[in-house]
Amino acid sequence: GVLAWEGRMEELMEEQPDDMCNTILSIFAAAYRSGFASTSSTGHLDSSANLEERRVAVLGTMERFRDQSQAMCNLAATLLFLDRKGEATTHYEKARALGAAHGFFTVECSACQGLGLTAVKEGRLEEGVELLRSALAAVPLCEDKNPARELAVLSTLINALFKMDAFDELETLVPRYREAAQEQSRSSGRLDVMELDSLLFRARLHEARGKPQ
Repeated sequence: GVLAWEGRMEELMEEQPDDMCNTILSIFAAAYRSGFASTSSTGHLDSSANLEERRVAVLGTMERFRDQSQAMCNLAATLLFLDRKGEATTHYEKARALGAAHGFFTVECSACQGLGLTAVKEGRLEEGVELLRSALAAVPLCEDKNPARELAVLSTLINALFKMDAFDELETLVPRYREAAQEQSRSSGRLDVMELDSLLFRARLHEARGKPQ
């Protein structure tokens, strides 16, 4: 596999142009992520994060700002999984600023979602929800038109709103999630697991509404 060449990675990159260095770093970072998927070793994720951080620098040198800001979001997501919340927040904030400066709505959406999730994990619910609302507002403007993006943002926001007992907003967002999940199933031609999630959200909301305040 790729990781068998790990000891020669620096040699492979020696005197190579930046675009080739970026490709090599990307290949090894992906290999480490695959290694984590098969072994659950967080050491693989640490190595992947280190390589992604180098990619961020290389992409900045090349002025490939869209790719750089997306790489920042990917790096931040890995750091958040590793519970390195402070570092994750820093990279999400940098990505958000870069996305705003260049009009990269997909990056802004991803960064706001990541920042919102981080804030929720740290108990800053109101701040987190506001960031997640910003992410949801950016979804229709995203360049990649990925239908799964809306579902991902909605799911994160809905779970945060349940923690705040924000039932009025949930009455709007839970059906929206259901509709988006159904559309995802129609597009793929098979029942998507998100449809099952939508039923669980409906059940949770029904149960919560039935509890005495």
